[in-house]
Formats: sequence, C-alpha cells, structure tokens
Amino acid sequence: MPNPPWLMVCAALIQLALIAGLLTQWRRVRRAQEDVARQLAGVDQRIAGADERTSDLVHALNQPLTAILSNAQAAQRFLASEPLDRQELREILEDIVLDDKRAAGIVRRLIDAREALRAAGTDCPAVGTNREEGTG
Repeated sequence: MPNPPWLMVCAALIQLALIAGLLTQWRRVRRAQEDVARQLAGVDQRIAGADERTSDLVHALNQPLTAILSNAQAAQRFLASEPLDRQELREILEDIVLDDKRAAGIVRRLIDAREALRAAGTDCPAVGTNREEGTG
C-alpha cells in the first residue's frame, strides 16, 4: 500500500523544519566561535602589551640598580684604601641615594598605575611590592 501524498508532504515538511533548525543551531555555534576568537585575539594583544611593559620596566629598573651596585662596590674599594678620601666616598654615597630614589620612583609609578586601574574597575595582576619597601 503506497503512502498517501499528504503523508509524504508532512514528512518533507518535518525534514525541512529539522534542516532549518540544524542550520540555525550551526549559525549560533559559528557566531559563538567567532566571538571566542575575537576575545582570544584581545587576550593575545593584552598579553603582548603586558610583555612589552614588563620589558620596559625591567630595563628601567635595571639601570639604577646596576648603578647602585657599581657605586656600592666603589665605596667598598674606597673604604679599603689608605688614605680614605671622605669627599669621594660622600659623592659615591650620594649617587647611591639618588639611584635608589630613581628606582623607588619607578616602583611607585607602577604601584600608582595599578591602583588607578583598580579604581577604574580594570583587573590587573598583583605585584609583589609594598609601598613601604621603597628606600630613599
């Protein structure tokens, strides 16, 4: 017994509805994938920016810290020499203080920037420094 034509039409309409539903679902999944891809691209850009800022920070801190070390070593040599040149030693210690203040200023600006980001509601990672740790 052959199927009535109305049954064939109903089956075709059901198949069409299923196909339309699957296409709609596929489009939603595709849009979600595109949204995730855009979000990941933004994360990549933020990571690249953070990496660049970290590199700048390391460079900025390395200069005064290297100068502090160099001057402290020079002061040690002066202390071991005879006769002791107090004026030269005083100048070396003044350089150490200035370089320390320079490094502390860099750290202080970093902390201020982090606090400004937090105040603006932007997430930022914790930095392992305390304001009280600065010298000078």
